[in-house]
Amino acid sequence: MTEIAPQVDENCRAQVRSCLTANLPPDTDPDPPTVDQPGNRGRIWGYCPGCGHEGPLRSDENLAAEDAADHAYPGWRDMPVVRARPYDPSGKNGPLVTEWETACRLAYPRGWFERKGPVREERYGRGLRHVYGQGPGGGYAMAVWWPGNPPGALFDAYTGVPLRLLRDEAAQESLFE
Repeated sequence: MTEIAPQVDENCRAQVRSCLTANLPPDTDPDPPTVDQPGNRGRIWGYCPGCGHEGPLRSDENLAAEDAADHAYPGWRDMPVVRARPYDPSGKNGPLVTEWETACRLAYPRGWFERKGPVREERYGRGLRHVYGQGPGGGYAMAVWWPGNPPGALFDAYTGVPLRLLRDEAAQESLFE
C-alpha cells in the first residue's frame, strides 16, 4: 500500500458542472464547441467545491471528471485498476458490494476513499462513463477500458492480488496454502 499523494487543499473534491447551449443559435453560443467533440453543444467542466478551482470547458463528461480528479487527487492515474463494482440495482447484492469495497480499500492507500478519492475500474464494451458516487466512499468510479489481456497493474477487487498472479497456476495455489 502506498501513501496518499498530497492534495492541493484538504477540502478539495472532484465534481463536474454542466450547461447545455443547444437551444442557442450557433452564432450566439457564448462558448464555442470544444476541440474534443466539436459537434456537441453541451459544456462540462471539472469543479472543486473545496477551493473553487474550475477546469477547462469540455464537451465530454469523462474528460471533465478527469480534470477535476487531476486537481483534487494528484496521482490518481497511477492507482491500481480493480474489477468493476458488482451490479446491484435492487440492493440484494449488498454483501458482494461490501466485499468489493473492502478489497478496494486494501488495494488503495489508507484514507484515499475517506477523501472521496476515485477508484479505477476495469470496463469492457459499453459502460465507459465515469460515475460519481459509485466509488468506495462516494467518489468517482473511473472507467478504464482494457482491450485484450489487461496488464499486471490490474488487481482483483475481491482479493487485492494482481491478476497476473491469479492467472499463474503456481501463484494461485500459493495463495491458498
